[in-house]
Amino acid sequence: MISPALYIGFLISSAIGLVFHLLRGGSLPRMILYLATSWISFSAGHMLGEWLDWRAFRVGSINLLPALLATLIGLLTASILAGRDTRPKTARRR
Repeated sequence: MISPALYIGFLISSAIGLVFHLLRGGSLPRMILYLATSWISFSAGHMLGEWLDWRAFRVGSINLLPALLATLIGLLTASILAGRDTRPKTARRR
């Protein structure tokens, strides 16, 4: 990927990770897990699309379809492997 494509890919994968965290909820460490997972899996999906010469739904030099599929699979896998968030949501004051 070239520089502008790297920035666009970073923004798209960050947005997907943050939306996933918004839908699933959780703590700050869980959000960091989702962001890191989305960055890594988006890059892996793009590279896999390049390696297989899969030209479906390209945006510039980014193979968006395999990157999106890999990101969703990675986020669902991370969510399942991380398990439930056992931290209390808020502390009550009396």
